[in-house]
Amino acid sequence: MNVLVINQFASAPAYNTGAGERHYYLASHLSEKGYNFTIISGGVNHLFIKKPETKKLFNEEIIRGGRFIWVRLKEYNPESFVGRTFSWFEFLFKLFLLPIRKTNSPDIVIVSSMSLWPVIYAALIRRRYHIPLVLEIRDIWPLTPIEVGGFSKNNPFIILFRLLERYAYHKADSIIAVMPGFREHLKSVIKEAKPVYWIPNAIESGLNNEAPDNIEPIHENPKFIIAYTGAIGFSNAMEYFIKAAELLKSFPNIEFLIVGDGPAKSSLKEMARELPNVIFKNKIPKSDIAKLLKQVDAGFISWKNIRIYNYGVSANKYNDYMLAGIPIISASNLAVDPVVAGNCGIQVPAEDERNIAEAILKLYFMDPVERKRIGKNGYNYVIAHNTYLEIAKQYSECIEGTIQKFKNRPGFA
Repeated sequence: MNVLVINQFASAPAYNTGAGERHYYLASHLSEKGYNFTIISGGVNHLFIKKPETKKLFNEEIIRGGRFIWVRLKEYNPESFVGRTFSWFEFLFKLFLLPIRKTNSPDIVIVSSMSLWPVIYAALIRRRYHIPLVLEIRDIWPLTPIEVGGFSKNNPFIILFRLLERYAYHKADSIIAVMPGFREHLKSVIKEAKPVYWIPNAIESGLNNEAPDNIEPIHENPKFIIAYTGAIGFSNAMEYFIKAAELLKSFPNIEFLIVGDGPAKSSLKEMARELPNVIFKNKIPKSDIAKLLKQVDAGFISWKNIRIYNYGVSANKYNDYMLAGIPIISASNLAVDPVVAGNCGIQVPAEDERNIAEAILKLYFMDPVERKRIGKNGYNYVIAHNTYLEIAKQYSECIEGTIQKFKNRPGFA
């Protein structure tokens, strides 16, 4: 079974992005079933700590279960919308320069967002090989820039992206979504019925065992540490975390740790400039996150109170915290919050620093044995539902089911 994946932001653990490793691990786990993945990705990615070698236009790297084809791209400013947009078009243009033999005569082609532009190339592959196309939605565009970025619905780029979205949904034979409520969004865009598979983001269960021992301790003297690890974007509403730290500054043994980078980091640091209970650390490799989380008492995650989250979320941070076995505070208005599903923490309203502070105090004063029990619930949940071993089974069902349905269509030859 030859699977062609086109994902401009796909990565591998060697490049320490902490994101984009979904197809790398799926290739590894599905290799035992005879799957062979070809993953086409961009050689430049603002999430890379280390970059793959891209001396040639197309650069092959063998992995377990298949290979990467890294496309050489120009560097861009990750905070520049124009820079990112140019990179999307550059990646799309260079796909059409890829020698067709390098695609390994695929049995199915998968396009994983962001971005959706490669669907144009995938539609050509679909027609050439007469194979099905699966669209994987990890970020809903153009709804995300409208609601998170404040773009007008009448912005020419948004209108273009809306047309692209409809085209992509129309061309797809099946859709994978990491959000549990994506079907409702799909119905609002196209009238056609499409098979939708909910396959959430996942984590490699062995990361705990691979965590290095050389991580510098956060403190010599133990404190109650609540940590946020991950991208620091405007959608994460982390200003309310800082406001909660302001409310709890009279508790010297409670410390707020923020690990990561992103466009909102500088404004958060300015907010916390005079708060002694807030610590910022730069982004660290994914393998180091597991070790760091063993030193904290709770994890934190938050979202803005906007309509897009009605469809749900599937952030990797949930999986990181659950695998570490720590209780989680989730500041969200999600109808289906992973913390509630896993019975592994406290959900509080989004954008509400007082409820965040109260939840932190609740965990702070809780019997450590009870905190450990709650964290254990999360660990059990992620092992049962959200490891790559588990979602590989769902991926296999989607791939084989889509191929079978494609072949059973009237007129198939």
